[in-house]
Amino acid sequence: MNKQEIYEEVIKKYMLALSKYDLDGLCSLFTPEAKVYSPLLGWIEPRIFFEKMCTLSDVEKSYQIPHNTMISTEGKPTMIKHFTYHWAVKDGRSTTFEACDVFEFDENNRITKETILYDTYQLRLDMKGNPLDY
Repeated sequence: MNKQEIYEEVIKKYMLALSKYDLDGLCSLFTPEAKVYSPLLGWIEPRIFFEKMCTLSDVEKSYQIPHNTMISTEGKPTMIKHFTYHWAVKDGRSTTFEACDVFEFDENNRITKETILYDTYQLRLDMKGNPLDY
């Protein structure tokens, strides 16, 4: 497999683990020193970020609709996943937003950095604030 195919497989595993809120599955895709950038939390360790997500999220009502997967045209170990995310939390609140997650990989095809990009305006309205503040 070439690098593009390998990165696509990692992202497929990521999206599947995210759809199940599989904390260990998500964290296994990252290097030990990896960081996630969340528009609601800033830079954070993957395990802490995903623990918050897994604790709050209603697995049965949350889902992703994939749109595109893009790879760097500059030869960098970077791939972007574009999708719509319907996020429901256990207290009944929900929101839908379009996002792009930018993944950077190391030489062993593990994620070193994930930058999550989306407009938080509608999310904050729908959720009546930042649901990750707890």
